[in-house]
Amino acid sequence: MHSAISAKAEEELYRLQAEFCKAMAHPTRIHVLRALKHGEKSVNELAKIVGVTQANASQHLAILRQFGLLQTRRDGSTIYYSIADHRIIEACELVRTCIGERLKNSQIVLSVPP
Repeated sequence: MHSAISAKAEEELYRLQAEFCKAMAHPTRIHVLRALKHGEKSVNELAKIVGVTQANASQHLAILRQFGLLQTRRDGSTIYYSIADHRIIEACELVRTCIGERLKNSQIVLSVPP
């Protein structure tokens, strides 16, 4: 019976991991996370950095927050967003490094910084 519970827990973990990956599966959201790497920012700041409208930035921020990747702090009428767990940035950087190495090994050159 214990192994059935473990298998069920393992399946739930797979499901949650897939949901987490869905939250990360958009270039704008990855850009937002990288923009927050060195500290909190408001929606307006993030929209300018990422190059989207404030409404679009808000939609992406809501998804990242829903999955627990971001936390917020209110200062008057302004809400500031920050990374909830900096291991998220480490994970993004690891994936980026792996992709960069694969591209380098296959002789494809990108004109963007790592």
